[in-house]
Amino acid sequence: MDKQTIDAYNQEAVSIAQLHATLTPHRIYELINQYFIKEGTTIDIGCGIGRDTHWLTQHGFPATGIDASQQMLKQTNVLYPDGNFLQDELPALRQLAGMQFQNILCSAVLMHLDPSDLHTACHRLLQLLDAPGCLIVSFRDTHEGSNRENGKLYQPIHIEDFLKLFEDNSCEVLVKESETEVLRNLTWHNFVILTKGLI
Repeated sequence: MDKQTIDAYNQEAVSIAQLHATLTPHRIYELINQYFIKEGTTIDIGCGIGRDTHWLTQHGFPATGIDASQQMLKQTNVLYPDGNFLQDELPALRQLAGMQFQNILCSAVLMHLDPSDLHTACHRLLQLLDAPGCLIVSFRDTHEGSNRENGKLYQPIHIEDFLKLFEDNSCEVLVKESETEVLRNLTWHNFVILTKGLI
């Protein structure tokens, strides 16, 4: 993951946590309820303050949260002291060596990767995805021409190339959509990707 982005999250963890606590990803939760395997092994990659990890666990998808920022994970300990959280980052995710999950949520993470790491990160997600399994990915654009917002990287992702990687590896893209977050006028891209075992 982009080091400058991790540094920014570490430095602004408290204010970012306060912002994230006011935002609810309703569409992502709808997709989870529709496509994730109930009681399946679940990982939330890029869990931030743990909001979505907590929601998953409360709704029948017992989850572990992973985040690259030590300071963001400190917020999870305050907000969700009974949760299961680990510090790790894409593309390697070394703490998950040899593990697979039926449900993977990777929201607001891939745009923070250096372009050279995106391909490797997607292959790592494939390694982690069990069969049958469901991967939900979400990332957003930025209005900034520099692709930086307050130090955090928002690298444009070529959607067709991104999806082709999964389709070429025995997955089916079941949902491909874009939506506008009205409050901040940001465009989010949401995807539901299934292994062949669920098709």
